[in-house]
Amino acid sequence: MLEEIKLMLGESAGNYSDALIQLLYGQSAAEVEAYCGCTMDATMRYIAEQITVIKLNRIHTEGLASQSFSGVSESYIDGLPADIIAVLNRKRVLGVF
Repeated sequence: MLEEIKLMLGESAGNYSDALIQLLYGQSAAEVEAYCGCTMDATMRYIAEQITVIKLNRIHTEGLASQSFSGVSESYIDGLPADIIAVLNRKRVLGVF
């Protein structure tokens, strides 16, 4: 898990400690399990790794919708990408109440 996340991060992996990566992976894994309502399989672990990378890349940019300096503009995506949501929805187990 740790090595896979570092590979996805590329050169920026050195900016994050192993402890932080593991902490955010644990949070992401718990969120995936809670959303899907079942224990993680290989696909869900991969999605948790992708969410961890997103969380790491968003550190110190929480809440920033857009920013502009000297003609340079930035904006950040809120939430998760549609491809991740689609996989999570396919894995989701809905209960009948």
